[in-house]
This record gives sequence, C-alpha cells and structure tokens, in this order.
Amino acid sequence: MASNVELYLIEQFLKLKEIKVIDYRIIEDIGIFVSLKNTKKRTICPRCGKTTEFSLHQNNFITVRDLPFGEQQVYLKVNRRLLRCNSCQKKFSEDLGFVRKRRRYTKRFVKNIIEEVLHSDIKNVAKRNELSEQEIETMLKDLGQDLVKEKPVNLNKLGIDEIAVVKGQKNYYVVLVDLEKRKIIGLIEKRRTKEILEYLEAWGEGVLSQIKEVSIDLWKSYKSIAKKLMPQAKIVADRFHIMKQVNDELADAPPRRFPPSLARTKQMQLEEKLKEKRKRLKINQKKRLS
Repeated sequence: MASNVELYLIEQFLKLKEIKVIDYRIIEDIGIFVSLKNTKKRTICPRCGKTTEFSLHQNNFITVRDLPFGEQQVYLKVNRRLLRCNSCQKKFSEDLGFVRKRRRYTKRFVKNIIEEVLHSDIKNVAKRNELSEQEIETMLKDLGQDLVKEKPVNLNKLGIDEIAVVKGQKNYYVVLVDLEKRKIIGLIEKRRTKEILEYLEAWGEGVLSQIKEVSIDLWKSYKSIAKKLMPQAKIVADRFHIMKQVNDELADAPPRRFPPSLARTKQMQLEEKLKEKRKRLKINQKKRLS
C-alpha cells in the first residue's frame, strides 16, 4: 500500500485539476500504473447547459497513457463516470478535461507526440513510442478538427511546414504555424494546392491581409499560394529546408576511402564543394522568390 507522502508527490507530479491519486503500482517491463479519483462535485450538463450537481449512474473505468517518467511509461486509471443531471435528469459521460472523449491517451501526451512528429516522421515516432501509425494519424486528425473551428488572431508571420508520413515517400501533412507565438494554427491532411487554398481562404480576407511574412520550404506551390492569397506578405525561404536539401544530397553520395596522406586534402576539397553548393542554393532560392 502506497504511503500518503508517495501519493502526494505523485499528485504534485501529475498536476491534474480536481484529481486525487489513490494508489499506484509498478509493473516490470510495462510501466507505472496510477489510480485516480475525480473529486469534482459540480459540472456543466451538456444536455441542458446548466452548471449543476449530479448523481452517479454508472462507473466506467478506463486506462489512458500519459507522459513517461524517465524511462518508465505512465498509465492513468480513472473513472469516466456516467452521470445523471439533477436538473434535467438526462444522462451523460463526464468530461475529464485532460483526456479527449473516446481516446486512450492524455492531451499532453498527444501534444508531445505531435512535437516529435514535426521534427521526424510518423513511422519513426510511432516506433519509438510503441504506437501504431494509425494512432498518430488519429491524433493529427483530432488536432486538425479542433483547429478548423477557430480562425487565427493577430497573425503576422505565417510558417508553412510539413509532416512526413514516411520520409522519402512524398506523402505529407501540411502544418500552418504562427511563428511569433510558436503555435500550430492549421493542419491539412494532403499536400495539394487545392486543399491548401481552400483551407487558407476559409480564414477570410481579414486574417490573410494582415500577414506580413510567410516562411516556406522549397515546394514551388507554396510560393504561388502565398503570392495569390497574401500578395502584401514578404516570402522567406526557410533556411532549415535549404540546408536539409544540401545534407540529404551529401548523405546520398556513396562513402569513399582515401589513403591517410590524401585525407586532409580531400577533406578540404569537400569543405570547399559544400560551401559552393550552399552558395548556389541560396542564389537559386533568391531567384525563385524574386
């Protein structure tokens, strides 16, 4: 049985509002399982819209995945209760706040996974986190559905980025980012000009006309989209994508071995070629954007 001190420390670590930790156990090679109790006494009834007390109709225990603790996976066992509103007498499942309905992972776990995907691809992130690719795509679709409901506010610098389903297979999600707030503000399932135009046009002229700068990668359609919908904005090539192209080309070249006497000379030549390659790419990029 866990001590009160242990339960208190876990509670402080989890930082979940109106949630009490009642027990935990560690299962070897699987992770830490934490049992929770919801202490909420009043809630908003989704049926009648009133903030009211409620009666318990049925228990419904679920286990959801949370952020890991060190190398240990963390799972939360919580009762998503079926409640009866004391005002209208209708039944509803309570909103836990930290878990999306019909999902088996916390919202902060999803946020962490999406941040990983932005710097990698779906296949590798799924493998590293013991998830299926379908689970990650569901997370992205959920995010997209949430974002489409609201328009950006005070958007001055727009970034257009991509998430690869599998690197090298040209299958991408398009990510729209508020560069000043460092916040994702849009997600489009297909990297097709038609879909991107429709998504941005839905923001309306009021949002698009205030954008002062658009940061894009080397896909030429992004430039035409920005010029069409945001003609007043300065178009900036994302340096990360330019350098990535250089590094990818170098990585694709077969390795060569040289005698020690030639190694230094060849290294210097390679460095000069790399500098020249970067210079040419920057010049070409400026021409594309002019």
